[in-house]
Amino acid sequence: MVAGVRALIRRTMTTVAATAVVSVALFMMLGALGHALAPKWQVRPFADHIVPATSDTTIQAKDRATGGALSTPQEGAYRTKETHITVKLDGGVTVNAIVREPIGAPNDHPACLFLHGSGTGKSSEAYGDVAGAMASAGITTLVPDKRLDNYTMLNRDYVSSARDYAKSLAILRSWPGVDASKTGLYAESEGTWIATVLTTEHPEIAFAILTSPPVVSGRRQMTLAATNYLADAGAPDAVKRLIPRITSLGTRHIGLAYADFDAAKYRRSLTMPLLINYGVRDDAMPVEQGARLLIRAANKAGNTNVTLRYYDANHQLRTGSNKTVPELPLERHYTHDLEDWVNAVADGTGASDWTTPMTAGARPDQKIAAPTSTKPGLVSSLDEVIAAIAGCLLFAALATVGSLMLLGAGLTRRLRSGDGFGRTGSSRMPAGNPNTAEGLACGPRNPCNPLETRRFPTALRAALSVNVVLAVGTTCVFLAYLVTVIRDAIALTSDSTLLARNWNFVASAARLGVVAFAWLAVELVATFLERRHTKDGVSKANTSKAVTEKGHRAMTEIRYVNGKAGIGSGHVAVATFVVSSAALSLALLAFWGLFV
Repeated sequence: MVAGVRALIRRTMTTVAATAVVSVALFMMLGALGHALAPKWQVRPFADHIVPATSDTTIQAKDRATGGALSTPQEGAYRTKETHITVKLDGGVTVNAIVREPIGAPNDHPACLFLHGSGTGKSSEAYGDVAGAMASAGITTLVPDKRLDNYTMLNRDYVSSARDYAKSLAILRSWPGVDASKTGLYAESEGTWIATVLTTEHPEIAFAILTSPPVVSGRRQMTLAATNYLADAGAPDAVKRLIPRITSLGTRHIGLAYADFDAAKYRRSLTMPLLINYGVRDDAMPVEQGARLLIRAANKAGNTNVTLRYYDANHQLRTGSNKTVPELPLERHYTHDLEDWVNAVADGTGASDWTTPMTAGARPDQKIAAPTSTKPGLVSSLDEVIAAIAGCLLFAALATVGSLMLLGAGLTRRLRSGDGFGRTGSSRMPAGNPNTAEGLACGPRNPCNPLETRRFPTALRAALSVNVVLAVGTTCVFLAYLVTVIRDAIALTSDSTLLARNWNFVASAARLGVVAFAWLAVELVATFLERRHTKDGVSKANTSKAVTEKGHRAMTEIRYVNGKAGIGSGHVAVATFVVSSAALSLALLAFWGLFV
């Protein structure tokens, strides 16, 4: 008994030491793997700040005839009229639209077409306050419904959308009292990408108002937005470093091709007077970087008539909350500035005719730069990540099902042993030569009843079970954490303590998974070596004899004494599934940077 205890202690210490060594090696390998799989770019701080000339957003032009201040219709100067119309689009599709026009305005007054941002957009629900205010200042406005039959979360075609808006533009230009040469665009957010396509195809557009424009591609803009949101939500730095790993992944196979929309290509079309508006409380947009890119593109195209305004407001130029929520009031100067600018441009105001600064308003403070490159690492597609997750869960499921099947088969054999064959104590091997089936001594590693042998040693069974649980658990917990963090970030819910604590939990689970995998590797090697040693000491002659006898009991005994202990292809398959599931889980965690 003492000898047995000593042997157990010795084996345990050996296993612990070997597991520690393998764990260290695995941590180093997974760290290197994570570095190799990840993209080689990171999100950087933004430093090229813009300093407005004044905090006053007022827009004023000079009267070229008198040299004094240009007088234009002010908000509320006209009563307005609403007309509901239908716009025919390509493919037999129609959308509703609302035209708001100033009653009694001159017959050559300006007009403005509104383009929607992301999401749904009904003419009856969007831009009513902005379009109505502009109409009261002598500017006819047209707000169409957004076409949604070809607009989804996964698939969006900005070129096609521009052609749809062109139908509304044609109607607005021909509207009674409107001067077609004074008709321009107002676009917000995602709609500004569409606006640049429209100005490319229709260079005769008189002016363009771009409010909260992302400017860069969707992939780069989302990198900026997600990083800022996570920072506001109090996420640890390790979580924020996940963003490049996500936004660098290719998505064309599942849709989202619009994430790589070539925004720079269309910026060259901004040759008309341009008004750029940003809210300084908008963390989703490159409020300074984007403005510089637009101004640079316009200047390169020969256009210096670019006005830039910053407001103490959110993404929709509304106040009361940094979040985009309904029923918030517009910044109180915003519509007045829009009207003064449009009416001045319609009067022919050039770049040198403004009496107010070209850049004015609240001081912006863009903290994160939208990346100039989103080149992926070795993992280049979201498909690969999804396949790895699916593989991890599938292998774990197969291991579980396989284990249950093997358990059922074992129980069946035990029940069959009740018919007189293999009952406990009735099927003992006779004593004799310990190197033969007939003479292998009974003991802990050689039960006298082969039908009662455990197919895997206890330690190996435990290691297999722990690994399959950790593989599934850690993968699912990490994904759940990531979803939670992103949800909280979008909602601007700040709970840095909770986020940090949960991240530490995920990181600890990942580290435990490495140790468990190292333990499994040690147990697999130890089992192989032990069974190899047993097999070498068994007479092969008896194997041949058993085969010729073809007796169920004899074959069972020989399978055991050959060092296999009844381990067949099913057991090998289960062990392979567990190893595959655990390895994929660790590789995924390495990709997400948990070991870097």
